[in-house]
Amino acid sequence: MTLTEIKRVLEKRKYNLISTLENGREEIDLSRQHQIYGAIKEIQNILKTIDYHHEEEMRNNFNLELSQEQENTVLQKISLKFKKSIRTNIEE
Repeated sequence: MTLTEIKRVLEKRKYNLISTLENGREEIDLSRQHQIYGAIKEIQNILKTIDYHHEEEMRNNFNLELSQEQENTVLQKISLKFKKSIRTNIEE
């Protein structure tokens, strides 16, 4: 199961619990309502954690791409200076 599928299942479960809590409030005893509310909060925390780690992974991938681009730029500059140095030595 992929992370997206897990997130979808958790969001559906959260929605179902909220619906149960809203629609059956009069029929569900208070302790059960608190259990449902606690389960909703736990699911919300798990979803926030999943989002945080996904964003962190995206940020790390972006930084990796940027660092690779900078390395290429530096290497290109060094190679240009090296080529200029060779030309200067050949002309002398």
